[in-house]
Amino acid sequence: MLWRAVTVLLAVVALAVVLVAVFGDLLVSGDPGRIVAIPYSPPGPGLPLGTDYAGRDVLPRVLAGGRFLVLVPLFATALAAVLGTALGMLGGYLGGVANVLTSRLDTLMLAVPPILVLLVLLNGWGYSTATLIAIVVITGAPFVSRVARASTLQVMQNDYVTQSIALGESRLSTVVREILPNIAHPVLADAGTRLAIAVTLTASAGFLGFGPDAPNWGAMISQNIEGISLTPWGVVVPAVLLAVVTVSANILLDRFAAKAFSR
Repeated sequence: MLWRAVTVLLAVVALAVVLVAVFGDLLVSGDPGRIVAIPYSPPGPGLPLGTDYAGRDVLPRVLAGGRFLVLVPLFATALAAVLGTALGMLGGYLGGVANVLTSRLDTLMLAVPPILVLLVLLNGWGYSTATLIAIVVITGAPFVSRVARASTLQVMQNDYVTQSIALGESRLSTVVREILPNIAHPVLADAGTRLAIAVTLTASAGFLGFGPDAPNWGAMISQNIEGISLTPWGVVVPAVLLAVVTVSANILLDRFAAKAFSR
């Protein structure tokens, strides 16, 4: 009962943060880049969160700085899940050389730190939506593939799969009707972790100084960290919002997967 109440509360908070991230810029009437006071001014009349390192109002930048960090990771995580699931099912279903190659490819990719992929691609390809999506897919798909492959190998031992093959069902029909529904639970449960990491990587790009000087929660943390003793809100607020998005994405998707497939 307590865990259900915590889940509901977390869902409400997560929904509120996502709404702020996606639609917050609609509440911004002026230019978030306009200098309104001296740098690191404390909260006061008209400045509920004070100003940042450049003297800009923190609140409009918070409201306008989250959409990119939510929508891009969502799309990239979905793409990584589709590609990773397809690759994992292919290796697990075909077995033999395909299974070995898939396993070796996953192991190779998982050995590369995600932050290294982030730095190499951002320096090589430049900061763009496509680059960030590629980073999430490259670092996330091998994890999904490993989960999907292991689940496929387990499902392949069940009688209904053997019977489907014996009855002459096509490979595509067997995969779609018999295997995919039975590996959806672990893949969906893992998606929460993938999404949390995708948000972290996307925010890290801004934190490390890549991208334009547009409102960005990750960049705000890095830019305002030196003045945290003067006014902490330019760091604390975006950091808390990012933490809520990453933690809630992980927990809620895991709970959703457990509830959806427990019936």
